[in-house]
Amino acid sequence: MKHLILLVLVGLGLSMQAQYKLKFKIEGLGDTTVYLAKYLGNRLYYADTTESKNGVAIFKKDHYDGGVYAVVVPGPKYFEFIMADKDVEIQTNPDNFIKHMKVIKSKENKVFYDYIHFINLKKPEAKKIAEAKTKLDPKKDKKKIKELEEKGKSLDLEVKSYQKKLAKENKDLLVGKILNMSIDPEIPTNIKENDTLRYKYYKEHYWDNIDLSDDRLVRSPIFHNKLEFYFKKMLLQHPDTICDNAHKLISKIQEGTDMFKYVVHYITYNYETSKIMGMDGVFVCMADTYYCPPEKTKAFWIDSAKLVELCERKDALKPLLIGKVAPNLRLADTTEKHWVNLHKDVNSKYTVLVFWADDCGHCKKEMPKIKELYDELKSKGVDVEVYAVNTALETTGWKKFVKEHNLNWINVSDFPDANKHPEKYIYEQQVTDLQSLNFRKTYDIFSTPQIYLLDKDKVIIAKKLDALNLAKILEIKEGLDEMEFTKKETKAKEEEERKRKEREAKQKDEKVKQ
Repeated sequence: MKHLILLVLVGLGLSMQAQYKLKFKIEGLGDTTVYLAKYLGNRLYYADTTESKNGVAIFKKDHYDGGVYAVVVPGPKYFEFIMADKDVEIQTNPDNFIKHMKVIKSKENKVFYDYIHFINLKKPEAKKIAEAKTKLDPKKDKKKIKELEEKGKSLDLEVKSYQKKLAKENKDLLVGKILNMSIDPEIPTNIKENDTLRYKYYKEHYWDNIDLSDDRLVRSPIFHNKLEFYFKKMLLQHPDTICDNAHKLISKIQEGTDMFKYVVHYITYNYETSKIMGMDGVFVCMADTYYCPPEKTKAFWIDSAKLVELCERKDALKPLLIGKVAPNLRLADTTEKHWVNLHKDVNSKYTVLVFWADDCGHCKKEMPKIKELYDELKSKGVDVEVYAVNTALETTGWKKFVKEHNLNWINVSDFPDANKHPEKYIYEQQVTDLQSLNFRKTYDIFSTPQIYLLDKDKVIIAKKLDALNLAKILEIKEGLDEMEFTKKETKAKEEEERKRKEREAKQKDEKVKQ
């Protein structure tokens, strides 16, 4: 009997567990497939699917992650809502989802759409003021322009006051946190006129209105936009600055949470793939702190195989960061007898370290440009040397290319015999080492050409360059006027860009005609 009562109580407990019920009535929709999508950052991902009957779509599930979601109907068209209440009922019309939106159940969404309706009410007023200003003459209509500007400020203040009021009244709701997240820190009056102090205060208080303990916020495009603005617009794009501020932000977030995962992954991935020179330094510092070594990782979301791969990538890049001393190389010149030590035998103020191959089409175009630049720099008295490393295996074509193009600088390679019998040159003759003969791995060479600029101490100044960027950097460092090489290459690049845009415009026109 006791067991029976226990089973009944357990059954009642299970049946009483609140299930999510989301009901959406969309006029004129009919019977069709309706999708539920959720944001992760600024992108929508599939979350659930159902079939609508007579325009009514119902989603039922034991659990949905909280955040901003979208109901997607054929078209495709969609409208957003807040996933926080377990019982949601909304009615609308696909002609204009927002205009016809009626929230029958869900306090979160009533507040959400009250705010959206208010903003949409104020948009025409703002547009009217902006259009009126464009029709006025700045010299003749100063008074009218000032009146319109005051109207604009008043309207902006009204919107912000409403937003703050709504966020404060609903501070414990998800919608309140989302609204609060959109509110910028208020700058104290006494520092508003000081640009430096204003920036410093804004940066230090940037995260004040964001609840970093609430995982639901990562499923909102607003959080992603705030994160992106902070790291890409507010901060100086220097790896040390980015890393320092990344660590400060992440220290405020509990490990093992979705918020921790999103922020760490966002910063790591964005700077790993950044096109800004030197930003691989951010990837290395993030990997060192949060991912590696694999056995002590904080990155709970990555499987072991990918984690090992990421840490190996980090280890490959770490010695090649800007500011590091370039790994030494001892390679043989075209005679295959004279071994040139990059650190000891090259004593110029600047060293251009180039990895290239004669069977690489891009190299064939770039190497003559570097030669042209090299000659002009020499003619201007710039103390520069080129240490050019051939990367092609089992080929003598590079020697022919060197001769034909008069590449009268240091040309070296791991010639076939040294590649096949490294012990002979490392241990018997002791003219090189494993790091040098493994230069492809040492310098992470997966494509060519790869161009580094080193200073007199062989510290990496710049990398991943082409001849034009190399020229511009040396012009700045040496205080040179724009060189003939730079003028010619800049003009060629501009012409190439113009032709590319013309091709794209032509392709677009052809698609429109089709």
